[in-house]
Order: sequence, then structure tokens, then C-alpha cells
Amino acid sequence: MENKVRKNKAMKKLTLILLLLITFEMLSPKFVYTQEELGLIIIAHGSPMAQWNIPVLELEEEVKRIMSERNNNPFNEIRVALMEFNEPSINTAIKDLENAGVDKVYAITLFIAPSGHSLYDIPTILGLYSDKEMIERIKEEGTTTIDTKMKITIGPSLNVGEVLKEVMLDRVGKLSTTPDSEGVVLLAHGDARFEPIWGSVCREIGSYICAGTGINYFDYAFVEIGQSFILEGAPVILKTADKCKKTIVVGLYLAMSVEDMAQNSILDVGEMKIESKEIFAGKKIHFSKQSILPDKRISEWIVDRALEWAERMK
Repeated sequence: MENKVRKNKAMKKLTLILLLLITFEMLSPKFVYTQEELGLIIIAHGSPMAQWNIPVLELEEEVKRIMSERNNNPFNEIRVALMEFNEPSINTAIKDLENAGVDKVYAITLFIAPSGHSLYDIPTILGLYSDKEMIERIKEEGTTTIDTKMKITIGPSLNVGEVLKEVMLDRVGKLSTTPDSEGVVLLAHGDARFEPIWGSVCREIGSYICAGTGINYFDYAFVEIGQSFILEGAPVILKTADKCKKTIVVGLYLAMSVEDMAQNSILDVGEMKIESKEIFAGKKIHFSKQSILPDKRISEWIVDRALEWAERMK
């Protein structure tokens, strides 16, 4: 009888403990751990000429395809955006990521080297940099700044790593036939505020090209698209043509070839028009027909940078 009483008391205590545990579980706050959704936005300058935007816009699917091939795509959404001139704009791409429930965004800018666009314009548009004059100028250009709760990280420009060197070496290699008698001229947009960096990038690429081809002569010039080809580019090209039997000209331009620039540049001097075609007539100068894009190595570079960032987010 005594044992039965002890058993009943023990059962009551056990039941009470279980009830307390259940009550505590029901009343205690619930912590739900969810994985943050990641988004990738690939930002280029953009052009008013639709055909120049095509190879940039095609990067979106190629980047997705490369990640699929590697069986490694941590991004919920991937978008290409254009800083100006055309859609999809940065604002449009950001809204797409917001609507998809993205929490953190990696924004990689397709600029050759650090510039006012990559260090000031794009951070201002993304709401990461605040300067009254900059904001007013961007609004005057018809671009709106972003206001989002998503956390945005901006990646590096294309000069990080070896991809530009490899692409330019390939472009020169396709035109080179007698390296010991050739010279190479590299044209790039440049940025006066960051000229030391741009000059260093060009010289490094030149050294890489010369080492990879056996060409001994190299020079470079900063030429803005459609503005300074004859004034800034032609003198350097002609100087190289005087020193070498054959001159190869390549360009650090995302979607425009130096051949297009050489064929279509005109300088107005009063009533006189100077055409670049006339300047180079009769000289052994070979202008590359290829821009940086399309080239799978650029997409792979984007994927590498994006996956490095995603790994740090774990």
C-alpha cells in the first residue's frame, strides 16, 4: 500500500513537471532562424546606342549559366543594370530584387578601373554616398537615388585580378604576325581624377602583352569615346607607326571597338573636318575589331568575385 502511494506521488510530480515544461514552451518567445536571401546586380555605364548594350545585357544569363555549371549559385536573383541612358536602370533592378525578397545585395561595377562613376556616381545612386551637389547632378540627369532596406556591398572594378591582361593579350595575339617589328598601342577612357591608377593599369597590361607576345614597343593613350580620338589617340598611334613597321591598336572599352572609333571619328576645326580615316591612310596600322565584350572570361570574373562575397556572408 505504501509503495502504491509513493508511486502515485511520483506520477503526480512527473505530471506537474511535464505540464510546467509544456507551459514554459508555449509561453516562451519563438526564435525562427531563416537564411538571408542574396542578390547580385551587375552594373555597367550604359549607352544610348542599343547595340552597345546587348553584350552587357547578355551577361545576366551567362553568369547564371556559369554558376549552374559550377553547381554553385547562392543568389536568389541576378540582374544587369545600366547606370544611364537605357533600361534596365539601377532603380529598376533594385526594385526587382526587393520584390524577390532579397536581404543582401552584391553590386559589381563593370568599369575598367576606379573612376568618378564607380566611386561616386553609383554609390550615390545606391544611397551609399551622400553629397548635395552629387545628388542634385544625378537628379538633373534623370536618375533617382535608391532608398532600400537591403544591405548593399559594392565590389571592385575590372582591374582587380588578371582578366583585363588576359583579354588584351588575346586581342593583340590575334593581330600579331611579326612581334619583333611590331608596336602596340592601348587606348582607354581614363579619368583625369584617377590618372595615376589608370596609368598604372595600362602599363601593367602593356608589360603583360609584351611578355606574352615578344613585342618590344608599347604605348597608351586616354581617349574618351566619341570625343578625343583624333586629339589624344592619333598622335600616339602615329608616333608608334613611325617607330615600328606594324602597329596594333587595342582598346579597354566594354562594348565598342577601336576600329569603330578609327573609322568614325571626325574633328571639326572651323569649317574644316578632319576624319581619322584620312590620318591613318597608307600606314600599316591594325585596329582591333573586338571590344572587351563578349568574352566568357569577364562573366567568369564576375562569378568569382560574387562567390567570394557570398562565401563571406555565411
